[in-house]
Amino acid sequence: MHPKKIWYNHIIVYLWIAIGVSSSITLLNLFFFNMATLHYLLERFLLPLVLEIFIVLVLKWLIRSNTETTPYYIVIGSQAIVTILFIVHYPVFYVLLPLFLMPVLISVFFLNLKLTNFAFCLSLSIFIIIKLFFPPLAIMTPIELTSFVAFLISFYLLSRELTKRFSVVYSDMVISVEKEKELLYRNIYMEKLTKMDLATNLYNHKTFHEYLDELVSQCCKQTFNLSLGLIDLDLFKGINDRQGHGNGDLVISTTAAIILNNLEANDFAARYGGEEYAVIFTEKSPQACLEILEQIRSELESTVFDTMPGEVVTMSGGFSTFRSGMSKTDLFEAADSCLYAAKKNGRNQIQSAS
Repeated sequence: MHPKKIWYNHIIVYLWIAIGVSSSITLLNLFFFNMATLHYLLERFLLPLVLEIFIVLVLKWLIRSNTETTPYYIVIGSQAIVTILFIVHYPVFYVLLPLFLMPVLISVFFLNLKLTNFAFCLSLSIFIIIKLFFPPLAIMTPIELTSFVAFLISFYLLSRELTKRFSVVYSDMVISVEKEKELLYRNIYMEKLTKMDLATNLYNHKTFHEYLDELVSQCCKQTFNLSLGLIDLDLFKGINDRQGHGNGDLVISTTAAIILNNLEANDFAARYGGEEYAVIFTEKSPQACLEILEQIRSELESTVFDTMPGEVVTMSGGFSTFRSGMSKTDLFEAADSCLYAAKKNGRNQIQSAS
């Protein structure tokens, strides 16, 4: 739900509470009024309650539109409910006079000076109309009348200052949040620059070694399946020479995409060098790792490059599994020796350490 609508609904809840409290008090006053029960229930309880419920239901319907005029509808609706409460409970209207401040108070939460001005003018106008045409208010003396109007104006001026202050605080908060978000995004980007190879979206050489160091260290403490695959594109310099460096870059990125598409969440792929890649496998059997490497090799060999018709790109791979007593260097050199053997034996194949 939109944040504004959440706040609107909070106000609606408060209006329901006000209606509930008012209706309860009205029923209690039944025992203290010298009026026929049926007449009292109809005039003082049922009719006002129906009008108030109707106003709140209309407000709920208007809130769904969530337009710029919605706050004005809420102020008008709250003023209508205040007016009904004031008229129904007129015997104690001196106590209820502060209710005319409620629409102005509600307007403050919208941080809108125009809305605050509107709420004040509306409250003052309704009060003056009631004073002129509602007989019970005739007992107000000029001093009482001017005192209340002065109090309403003072409250309005205070509300304006609060609106201005809250608006500044809110603006400063928004700016601060935006700066924090910008800093966060910049830090994420800088972290990506230090850990990722942007041309392939794989991890870089440095991050590969850091991660492999950590995994080997953990594997020495608590044994789990850990394997390493090294991949090197076959005769890549010839591709650059024949097809140009632009197509060479395309081969590099396409190979990276094929690698990523065949890996799972626990696997780790890095661009080790120019046309060299490294894949770290965890929690997989050696056979499952070799099947993945073979799938990568097969997909790359069958890939058709639109800008290089007739060009077949292949790769060679070396694979080794971590065994007890091995170091990171041992694991890497075992996979590298297998890669060298794959190159020596004709390329376009995966060699595994025995």
